Amino acid sequence: MDDTKCPKYKNVVPPHGTYGLPDLGTMATAVLRACACCIEIHKRLHEFDTGVDDVHLCLHIGIGCGEVHILQVGGAIPPETHVPRLEYFIAGTPLEQISVAEPLAKNGETCLSPQAWMYVKKCVVEGPIVEERSDFHLMIRMDESCYTFPTIKFAAMEYDNRAAQQFGSQHLPIIRRYIPSAVYKQIECATLEYVNEMRNVSVIFISGMGLNVMSETGPSKVQDLVASVQRACYQHEGALNKFLIDDKGMFFLLVFGLPPLVHTDDPTRAVLACFDMVKVFKRLQLVGKFGVSTGRSYCGIVGSAKRMEYTVLGDIVNLSERLMKHAPNMTILCDEKTKLRCSTEIIFNAMTPINVKGKSEYIPIFQPAAKEAREFVGLTSENKIVCPWHETSFGDMSSLSAGEFQEGVIRLCSIMSWQGIIKACAMLGSSQFEKEMHNDQALDIPAKGKPPPQSSPFKDGGVIILEGPTGIGKTEVAEHLVTYSLVRFRAFPVFGTMGPRPGDSERLGGQLLQSTVSIFRKTNLQALPEDDVEALKAIMPKNMANHLPLLKQMLSQQAGAEHLSTEKQKELLEVSLNVVIELLSLFSEQNSVVMTLDFEYGTSLFPKKFEDQNIFWSAVDKLYSEFIKAPPAKSKPRVMMIVCRDSRESAEAVQHARRKQTLLRVEGLTGEAISEYVSSYLNLPSEEQNLVPPPLRSFVSQVTDGNPLYIRETIDELKVRNIKFNEGAGGNVKSVEVNDIDKVDVSEWGHTAMVGNTVCKIEALDPLESAVLKMSTCFLGAFTLGDLSASTCPRWGSTNLDFLLLFRAIQRLLESNIIEAVMPPKDDLRNSLAEATDSPHVLQYFKTRGLLFRQVGSAMVLEVQRKTVKRQALMDRALLRELPAKMAVVAAKRKALHIPWYYEVVLRQCNGNFAQLSDHHKTARI
Repeated sequence: MDDTKCPKYKNVVPPHGTYGLPDLGTMATAVLRACACCIEIHKRLHEFDTGVDDVHLCLHIGIGCGEVHILQVGGAIPPETHVPRLEYFIAGTPLEQISVAEPLAKNGETCLSPQAWMYVKKCVVEGPIVEERSDFHLMIRMDESCYTFPTIKFAAMEYDNRAAQQFGSQHLPIIRRYIPSAVYKQIECATLEYVNEMRNVSVIFISGMGLNVMSETGPSKVQDLVASVQRACYQHEGALNKFLIDDKGMFFLLVFGLPPLVHTDDPTRAVLACFDMVKVFKRLQLVGKFGVSTGRSYCGIVGSAKRMEYTVLGDIVNLSERLMKHAPNMTILCDEKTKLRCSTEIIFNAMTPINVKGKSEYIPIFQPAAKEAREFVGLTSENKIVCPWHETSFGDMSSLSAGEFQEGVIRLCSIMSWQGIIKACAMLGSSQFEKEMHNDQALDIPAKGKPPPQSSPFKDGGVIILEGPTGIGKTEVAEHLVTYSLVRFRAFPVFGTMGPRPGDSERLGGQLLQSTVSIFRKTNLQALPEDDVEALKAIMPKNMANHLPLLKQMLSQQAGAEHLSTEKQKELLEVSLNVVIELLSLFSEQNSVVMTLDFEYGTSLFPKKFEDQNIFWSAVDKLYSEFIKAPPAKSKPRVMMIVCRDSRESAEAVQHARRKQTLLRVEGLTGEAISEYVSSYLNLPSEEQNLVPPPLRSFVSQVTDGNPLYIRETIDELKVRNIKFNEGAGGNVKSVEVNDIDKVDVSEWGHTAMVGNTVCKIEALDPLESAVLKMSTCFLGAFTLGDLSASTCPRWGSTNLDFLLLFRAIQRLLESNIIEAVMPPKDDLRNSLAEATDSPHVLQYFKTRGLLFRQVGSAMVLEVQRKTVKRQALMDRALLRELPAKMAVVAAKRKALHIPWYYEVVLRQCNGNFAQLSDHHKTARI
């Protein structure tokens, strides 16, 4: 900017700050200020001691100048908000200049481009000649006979008028376009200090080449690229953190796992997003390289109050950038952690390990590829049922085969004290679980099934709903219901699932079609072709034959074709549902049908965003009203089973299940059932449940809350270093030892669904509630509202509203069973002080509920934050304990008559003088 046009400029001291010297001009002044700034940065930060393993920060700087283009690109709407997100960046020749100048400067040096040197060559002292590029120049220091850093700085600050142009509160809708949602919500709730945290994330670095922003079509092409990358990222619920352009090309930094976009399968989402972005680069005829890494990273704000930025820092970010540099064109490279934590829908090919900067050993790398086809779902020709959760691409069972899953069904459902299997057996009319049905062998389908019990939906048809959190055992119960109904009642299974992936409505329609064709293939008198499209053509009613081309497209989507547009997906799903209803109506004239619909998701956003849920429940409403609700009198039983986390009360199918009492809320294991399940999972003799040590029982109960999936994950982690088996003769287990179980840090198990789902629950909270939970983990014992307010509410500037907001956040955490009210600790003097003063107020104490929330929440708090919370709480407790007595002393002193010291001195002197005067008068009289 031209400082000579500033209102403060009086034509006395020029913008460069040295009185008596002529003005250099706008560009020369800008370059001069940049040089002075670089010299000061070197003085303050070069060889800066980081305090970590004798690591020192070394700087080398490049300076360029010239015209730049300022662009605002993007505009896609992130999934967690309704405000479009824009990326603000600059491009131009100065960036190309500094990309050359910066590598030419060695540690502690500043290199200027020829364009910048032209303006300041008489103002600075030149250093040694740059041998690689003689037209670039090194700067040693300012020519202090003319210009000094203090004068340049003072003039720049004097004429700085940016404060007058700052945005106000009325401009928040504009500012919000550039602020990440995580930061904006923390600003709204005045909890910005808790946006800084350590968390497990997946990072994508993208390098793009082949785009010239300075060309005539460059800006429009950049807009297309950034908007497309945003959509690909937001579709999988990630965050675009940075975008910049220089002479080396374009660079994107994307992060999966930033609040509130937190999922248990963020590594999978990151790789799937890369697949979509490769397609974007191919469409725009650009060259891209992709690096993906997963691990623990600092996520928070860096900078000062005047200029701050939300970013991610850490070793995994650097590793992602190194992987990107080593990747061939249009190729994705991943680290080992990403490979291990991805689901089975992605195949990884091992590549030759590489040596990267900052690592002493070679790094294993992998190239991901999507599966070419999805697995078959339905009844096979070998009389086996392939359920969608055997090979599902999401959820808690993605790494188990059908046989392993059935072992899990036997292990869980054999616990007859578990209410989940008790309710299932009651509907089936069975007194006990029949585990022989789940041995991964061909099922014996009877020619005529036995009659179901009178009160069962398998008798007259109806709706069964299994709802509950992830891993609670819904799918195990559903598999037993489906298998038992086929073997005993001759009720044939049909499946349809939806999950968190883009285009999952295609899977719902495709699986319904595929599994419907499979039961026709099994019962049709005439043999049907193995090809699903040809088989569908053979059984398709004549009045619906015109839909065959669309259905062929739907079945081809099952084989991994590219995702279709939203409108096309809706059309295909509608046609698929109509055909399935027509075919199953014909099928149910002779045979019973059990239609299982499964909706799974593992994200904290879905409670606020119902797009996918609406698609699923709309399909449920259509299938219920047209197939289940009013079947013909001669039809065989038609059963719909819905497996979900939370059912939708407004759906007719849900209301039907509630009336018939077939809505089952599946709950976890309790008491001895947990010990029995642990014993079974450890393969201990069934009659020796007492072999499970009490410390192990207690720890598993506290951490898992009876969730079977969490129990398995906990045992798997503990078996690595905490559980030891002592075997006797014949390999029989004599005893089980548990070592250092009290030192186990559950938060380190970030790859487990247990920790991932807990993080999702925390991120689903409002910012103030999340901050309260994190603060509560700083206390080993109970805490009070005052302990939290000490570090969140200013003592002398807070209002009752601040405390009410904090109290409301605590109440919501109580309602969510995340914290719990506890009795006052015996050693806490605050309660006794309140009783001694006859206060009408009762001091309430709270504690974080469960070891899982406590350790996971604590891991998200930085050590600086933890110390601050403890320090403020201790100060508040000390004031509450000591201040009343001290104030009582002060009050007593105020009540006492007080004579200032100078009055006492004067009066004492006066009394002495009066005494002397009195003696003098007595002597005179004598």
